[in-house]
Amino acid sequence: KFTQSLAYSNDKGRSFTKYHNNPVIKHISGNNRDPKVFWYAPDGNWVMALYLDKNEMAIFTSKDLKTWTPQSRLRDSFHECPELFELSVDGDENNKKWVFYGASGDYYIGSFDGKEFTPQTPKLKFQHGDCFYASQTFNNMPDDRRVQIAWGQVEPKNMPFNQMMLFPVELSLRKTDDNIRLFAQPIKEIKNLYGKKRTVKNKTIKAGSNPLDGLEGDCFDITAEIKIENSSFGFNIRGLYITYDVAANELICGDVKAKVKPIAGKLKLRLLVDRTSVEIFANDGQIYIPLKALPKDDSYKTIEFFAADKVTIVLLEAYRLRSVWQ
Repeated sequence: KFTQSLAYSNDKGRSFTKYHNNPVIKHISGNNRDPKVFWYAPDGNWVMALYLDKNEMAIFTSKDLKTWTPQSRLRDSFHECPELFELSVDGDENNKKWVFYGASGDYYIGSFDGKEFTPQTPKLKFQHGDCFYASQTFNNMPDDRRVQIAWGQVEPKNMPFNQMMLFPVELSLRKTDDNIRLFAQPIKEIKNLYGKKRTVKNKTIKAGSNPLDGLEGDCFDITAEIKIENSSFGFNIRGLYITYDVAANELICGDVKAKVKPIAGKLKLRLLVDRTSVEIFANDGQIYIPLKALPKDDSYKTIEFFAADKVTIVLLEAYRLRSVWQ
């Protein structure tokens, strides 16, 4: 059976002692798991969001982390790995909403009174990729940012590890034509990894030409702003083709497809290229598409921008990224 237990440290996390009266929450039903605990200042207590079973979440409260009181349940919600947090809408501190999501990234926007979450939207889709799962966010960051790291379900061959973590992204709520939505963008600290840059501005290219000709490598941060006319266009990232179908307003990446509408006649794309993944952020992160991207072989490192006919590049920037470990 699945229960929730407590351990504590008196030496800054170097060692932990199990609480003598565990479990602090006994088994309820199904596979209770993945507690997310945070401090709720208005009531002066701790809050726990807990997965119960069959897409049902529960909320508990506690004054001391040892005794927990059940408060509410959210049925027809999500599977595993609950997250519950508050964000400002368009940075307005006087207009805040709560976000409740599960392992796949699907989410509700709503209100939270310390005991019960009330959805104000239908279920919304956060990510459109093929490798995202079980993300978690950091609480109490010094600058109040909400930074998320997800499990990247990518299985490279001949690697001494099993799968990976996707790049940290900052979450925000913004108003769109479809009402308020959750956005994601790579954290600003990525600039610390920037190396040499390739820039193309205000240039019209035709089919067969590649403004990124000669650009090869493993890791890049690529930003593009393209004027939408009649021609489809896209990127070839080491054999992974990412194509924007102008007629369908759709990004196509192999079997993955996502609707992306131009804004003011332009499409913004950002591609975060890693050795075994490509994360796409369209229209400043309104559409997020994390993808598996295993190259054909270690020598295949071509980066290409292509057009089916003729397109106008407003801006195209490609930064090489240094290793995060160096």
